[in-house]
Amino acid sequence: MKIRKITLFILANLIGLSLFADGYQVNSQSARQLGLGHQGTAFKLGAESMLFNPAGLSFMNGSFDLSLGATGIMSKVKYTNTAGTYNAESDNPLGTPVFGYIGYKISPKFAVGVSLTNPAGNNLVWPDNWAGSHLVQNISLSSFSLQPTLSYKICEKLSVGAGLMINWGSFELSKGIMPVGYLNNFVNAVPSQYQSIITSTNTLSPMQVNLKGDAKTSYGYNIGILYSPTEKLNIGVSYRSKVKMSVEDGKASISYATPELETLLGMLAQASPTIATARALDEQKITAELPIPSNLNIGVSYKFTEKLLVSAELQYVGWKAYDTLRIQFPAFGAAGRQYIPKNFSNSMIYRLGGEYQCSSKFAFRLGFIFDSTPVDKSYYGPETPAANKISLTTGFTYKPTDILAIDFGFQYLNGIKISGKHPTTFGSFDGDYKTTAFLPALGVHINF
Repeated sequence: MKIRKITLFILANLIGLSLFADGYQVNSQSARQLGLGHQGTAFKLGAESMLFNPAGLSFMNGSFDLSLGATGIMSKVKYTNTAGTYNAESDNPLGTPVFGYIGYKISPKFAVGVSLTNPAGNNLVWPDNWAGSHLVQNISLSSFSLQPTLSYKICEKLSVGAGLMINWGSFELSKGIMPVGYLNNFVNAVPSQYQSIITSTNTLSPMQVNLKGDAKTSYGYNIGILYSPTEKLNIGVSYRSKVKMSVEDGKASISYATPELETLLGMLAQASPTIATARALDEQKITAELPIPSNLNIGVSYKFTEKLLVSAELQYVGWKAYDTLRIQFPAFGAAGRQYIPKNFSNSMIYRLGGEYQCSSKFAFRLGFIFDSTPVDKSYYGPETPAANKISLTTGFTYKPTDILAIDFGFQYLNGIKISGKHPTTFGSFDGDYKTTAFLPALGVHINF
């Protein structure tokens, strides 16, 4: 009977573990290309082509190409309940995904290189005692990808490339075990001397669980082809495979809002299976799977004049990989193995951009992005709020010398307000979510 109660508790309440939604794929891995709507599939970018389209690496100028930089992600999410009588706002820390690319041209047709990027990440902090604290209080997710790459120029118009993606990462999530005010249900079930503890803490999340772990190394691949039928026109296709990252040795730990609540909840454990099974999770091992979706990119760039270049790109994201959340508490055997439907669909990102070469030292860029959401609004949670998103981007490159370039990019992201609901053992958590973000990026590019 105890195992059965634990099973029901995990199913009904820990589905708040849905860490992975369209908010965690990071598409800001180049300050230069961010200004163009983060396009690069149909470009000859030197070392940065390793991410966007490995085929472009063999077109690099000179023998050595280095690009380093970082993006700052300043994001905010606002929640409003269905009745419009309550709202909460996240206070997210600054996210800082980094990127680095080194390329070397072995011969006129053959180039090699290695890149380090952050393909996935998320930092989201809600108030500890907000209405949805039993779904999430804060979450931190990071992933790194090291990619050795080979590229070969078949002829002056056609090249191919491939890279091996070596991924690793970590995650941490904290959430309330039960909603704020839940203990009011037990006021009459405890001796009178303890009732004041409940009434004085009924605005707090009484018990929290913290889940953290490191993902073991996993592998994928990145391949591409680049075709230039004329000097002005480039057509590129690239594909990054899905990577399934696995946390095999995570840990759950329980904490309490006050020492008095810890004592009280120990007493209530005999009367409440929810409280009893929550306490049983303390110091338990957890395992989980973190899918990073596949990406198919098709791009076209055209140079209308010596100074003006225009480009368009489609990115097909394989979010179907997140159709089910898989999590297990090994100590509970089969009863602790849960497969929870998320029903994500594959989605499309549309990108447009233009670059104007003002002079030999300065280039200016503009871009537009529409990112469609894959989420099923019947399983919508506030861990990484998903929505259709519109972004405007801009940026520039300044070349103080022939071998050095300084790149700046900026993206304003506006998530279209979305309504969703999240089923829990305490009832459906419904409401509207609105996301905004600012992403400045700075990079340095050296080529000789």
